[in-house]
Amino acid sequence: MKTYEDVHVFIMDNFGYRRISMYDVLYLKAASNYCDIYLADKSRITVSVPMCEVAEYFPAALFIRIHRSFIVNLGYISRYAGNMVRMIDGRDINIGREYQSVVKSKFVLIGLRKRIREGKQM
Repeated sequence: MKTYEDVHVFIMDNFGYRRISMYDVLYLKAASNYCDIYLADKSRITVSVPMCEVAEYFPAALFIRIHRSFIVNLGYISRYAGNMVRMIDGRDINIGREYQSVVKSKFVLIGLRKRIREGKQM
């Protein structure tokens, strides 16, 4: 059973701390010593904490780093094409070279003829 802390975080905005469900976070974007948090309601919160520190509070089962400047919610990826993902809000985000194999392993890819042929030979 998930606890309250497992599902929500409180993030400082202009009016104090705003309660955010982790399921509503589309992606995190690094901006020097700041982190932009993009939400499903199309709003954005900027916090004066580096992305690597913010990421510690988000579960690895739900979020994956795809670039040195981006951590995305796997549930909001609408398209995967080799070196980029398209988020449900329409934003295309490039996948860094060092992250491509890890990102690819997170998806079940159906329709790769090469894999089908390899499977038949085994």
